[in-house]
Amino acid sequence: MDVIIVHLLPTWPPHVTLAGTLLMFGGGDATYLLLRSRRTARGQLPRDFGARDASAHAPHMGDPLMTRDEQTSQQVHTIEGIGRALADRGLDIGRLAKSMRAVSSESDVTGQIDGPPWRAGDVRALNMNLVPADHGGCPALQSLVARATLMAYLGEADASLALALPGPGLATPPVLALASAEQRAQFFRRFESDTPRWGAFAITEPDCGSDATAMRTSARKTDRGWVLNGTKCFITNGARADCVITFATINRQMGRYGIRAFLVERSAPGFMVSRIERMAGLRATQLAVLSYADCELTDDALLVRGDEKPLDDAFSGAQRSWDYFRPLLSAVMVGTCRRIRADLVAWLDAGGKPADNRQGSAGVSAALLDIDRQITAAWLLCHCTAWKTDQGTATSMDSSMTKAFASRVAARVTRAAIDLAGIDGVTACPSLEQGYRDARAFDIMEGTGDLQRLMIARAAQRSTSRPWNIAEPA
Repeated sequence: MDVIIVHLLPTWPPHVTLAGTLLMFGGGDATYLLLRSRRTARGQLPRDFGARDASAHAPHMGDPLMTRDEQTSQQVHTIEGIGRALADRGLDIGRLAKSMRAVSSESDVTGQIDGPPWRAGDVRALNMNLVPADHGGCPALQSLVARATLMAYLGEADASLALALPGPGLATPPVLALASAEQRAQFFRRFESDTPRWGAFAITEPDCGSDATAMRTSARKTDRGWVLNGTKCFITNGARADCVITFATINRQMGRYGIRAFLVERSAPGFMVSRIERMAGLRATQLAVLSYADCELTDDALLVRGDEKPLDDAFSGAQRSWDYFRPLLSAVMVGTCRRIRADLVAWLDAGGKPADNRQGSAGVSAALLDIDRQITAAWLLCHCTAWKTDQGTATSMDSSMTKAFASRVAARVTRAAIDLAGIDGVTACPSLEQGYRDARAFDIMEGTGDLQRLMIARAAQRSTSRPWNIAEPA
């Protein structure tokens, strides 16, 4: 835990309080001394370090130590500010979250988006969720911090449905990084619709292990365009996607430099959804296996900016997708942990008894405090990584740390809740058991926890500095 805090401090967002962070992390003496040495005028005790609300740890509007620009930015990053902005576009996120929670159990059983939880008038706003402002997206949702705040809020309603909502999803970052202006406009234009639209991102293959650059899906140039052959697996929303950004190689000998990105329409000849995986949790995301059997594409399906250099590669677009989406995925699980904590407390307040009869009120309070600390630590890490991304900082290592840590916190919190409640609590609160399964499924999405730790180690080896080498700011 100390290493994570040390890693965050050099680039910690100026509006996140530091002095009280020790209480939330439960760190040791070394962390305490480090925090004392970095204390700033803004370093005040958090007003509510166990809260479940998505905006609980955001800076406060009336803080005299904040500049006008910081206060204006903060208004956008609270869930209240985001809700007002989306309400202007016809989407009531409070009602949406309530509906998501109402169909949560049914969707977990069927693996479908039951209901659906949205109204007809909500669809266009949902479709445009991750769309850039210059293509019609909501201006209040252009920062990753704002999007993480929204995903944490929706994740508190239901993690699986939050990831299964309409929109371009993971397809957005590679399109922005690799496509021409005309291709970007054409891609995002399809989401300006009152019919639900989904995008997907396909790079993982059954036989490549953790080395995505060793992909076998091939792209062959023909007189009429391109022909793709291969298989992709574990594709989020792959079974319902209207278009899939698919990565394939034009020459395996070239490694990552032979990889190209293609926009594959669902109606493309030779494209097929082979099956939907049977998941322990996050079932509504419909992780799918996609097959490309002589899949014919036109020339303009290849994403090209037009200014590529010899050593530019499309794989960097895939890496950008992972770096961008891992904090969002982690925020969803933070929301799930908040829901588990809230449901557990509600059950206890209603007269529920801990599974261990010897555990008195002091023991229950200590267990809940430990849950609070872990949830807050995961959220602060999500927030910091998102903030650094918004500042234009490279965050490959940060996003891996966020995903690995949030995954571990989700597993610990959901298990602690079940241990505390016992069979009676799980029977009374099915969300505890569902949250536990969702946490297990979460660990394999966008790279397993072991893969994230491997990436962290490799990034640390390449770096000339270490997270614990902190220089005082000028």
